[in-house]
Amino acid sequence: MGTTIEIDGDRFLINGQPTYPGRWQRGRRIEGLLFNARMIQAIFDDENPETAVHWRYPDTGVWDADRNTAEFCAALPEYRRHGLLAVTGGLQGGGSIYEPEIYDHYVNTAFTPQGNLKPAYCQRLHKVLAAADALGMVVIVNYFYWRQLQWLEGESAIVRAVESATNWLLDSGYRNILVDLMNEFQAGDDHCLKSQRIHELIELAKSITRQGRRLLVSSSVHPENWQPAGKWAEAVDFYLPHGNNQDASELRQEIRSLRASPAYQAHPRPILINEDSIHLDSLEAAVDEYASWGYYSQGYGCGVWQHGRFNWLEYGREANYADLSGFQTVPVNWGINTDEKRAFFNRVSELTGER
Repeated sequence: MGTTIEIDGDRFLINGQPTYPGRWQRGRRIEGLLFNARMIQAIFDDENPETAVHWRYPDTGVWDADRNTAEFCAALPEYRRHGLLAVTGGLQGGGSIYEPEIYDHYVNTAFTPQGNLKPAYCQRLHKVLAAADALGMVVIVNYFYWRQLQWLEGESAIVRAVESATNWLLDSGYRNILVDLMNEFQAGDDHCLKSQRIHELIELAKSITRQGRRLLVSSSVHPENWQPAGKWAEAVDFYLPHGNNQDASELRQEIRSLRASPAYQAHPRPILINEDSIHLDSLEAAVDEYASWGYYSQGYGCGVWQHGRFNWLEYGREANYADLSGFQTVPVNWGINTDEKRAFFNRVSELTGER
């Protein structure tokens, strides 16, 4: 347990030193950034046998949650060799196949209906934290994904889930953790995970301590509105916007607008985009504006609607395991096995000078 993530102003520190120490690239400061990738399905499972059949590996014909996590952990050293320092994993994962007959019925949640943690998910998450810790990497742990909230019994269960997850993470002893409370919260005051109330849960997570230590907590913001009304902007330890609705020029403007906001001006903090796209012009725009950037690659076979600028609907899911695209459509090949993945990781290695 040797990796610690901290914040100093608008920079991230690992083990007391700025990330990528001393690194500049063509006049742009890299030191203090946290290049990351959305690997939200790292501890995925499905308790609904009717939908679980859709996640079967093409080489074995069966779904295996432990294999999924083991292969993810085995891929981490290669990510790190390319300069990647953080991954986002989720206690409720993210969208895989968006066809309603699947998307509305699969059950991928680390929480019981009452908000307690399920041991099998904790065991897989522990493996991820340990593997990342050994490599000097950070895990951004997302608590909630909107489609899986239906399996929780109301707001009291959500509160209990925040308490359960935060306590477990602190008790794990690992210090390489950032919290993303809700994936893409949106404007509103009618739910505790909407913009005008989510600060209550952020403050709850921040209030839980072990020997004076707490977790660094934020919540990712829906890309359609980076600054919805509410007290959340004052509560977060770092900003966590998603950029997958913008092109590079729009992303640049969103970052500038966020940095000009009263909450940021009063308390500058890191801007960490932990979901964007496969489009590297957006990566470059984020670096220009001194914002950390997160690669998001859905993968073919997801169905129903377009995800950002890239057409993930053009093809079906690949028939061979070696060819599986993306990092989110399950089953996942966690290797750097496609042109899109290679382009991202190679560019991170160039930016960071770590290969």
